[in-house]
Amino acid sequence: MDVELASYPLVSHVASAVRFVGGSFGTGFQIGPRGYHDFACTRVSPATVAYRLMVHGREVVVAEADDRQSSVATLIGPYHELMTVFAGPAPRSDRVFSLFSSLDVADEVAGMAVGPAAGTLVEAMTEHVVVAVRGRGVVSIPGRAQARDLLPRHAGAAARHGEVWRVSHPGGPDGGGDAGGSFLLGCPAGLAEIHLSGRSGAGDADLLGWLNDINIRWHGTA
Repeated sequence: MDVELASYPLVSHVASAVRFVGGSFGTGFQIGPRGYHDFACTRVSPATVAYRLMVHGREVVVAEADDRQSSVATLIGPYHELMTVFAGPAPRSDRVFSLFSSLDVADEVAGMAVGPAAGTLVEAMTEHVVVAVRGRGVVSIPGRAQARDLLPRHAGAAARHGEVWRVSHPGGPDGGGDAGGSFLLGCPAGLAEIHLSGRSGAGDADLLGWLNDINIRWHGTA
């Protein structure tokens, strides 16, 4: 997937998620940069390493929350990390090994690609990518299958790379300005919900101009 943004301001954070299903189970994973596991275990839910194991030549770290209400298992790639969360204490190592063995993981500087390994009867159910730009907003990008269900039936306002619609959230704040709040951007090969930082100090023209330059393109689509 390609996300085209204005060259300034710079992207401050990128995270993505994918959920796999197979048989009677479904498991969600989050992908983040190196250090993602340590950040989650120190800033989100304090946790201590329970054990480590190797899967397909890569280290998987399993940590248990100090309150034993949750645990995380993270595959450490050279550039990114793949994490999943369990309810309760750390699961047995054979369960974690089986889970990560069912996936085909390719990690490169540009990003981590995760898919089901051949012959596992596991398939991807949902995908999601979030890109945050300080002072402008957050671009929330669903997978191609989910995007089709979100596309409005009526035409939107013209944008540089597609169409844009204002999104209303009942009972929610209006963002503090004409450009505050949420918008849906539809491009020929992708769609995104964009939450503009209406109270960031940037003017409406800057916020809407930044939105107008965004282009989303999933690989393999026209």
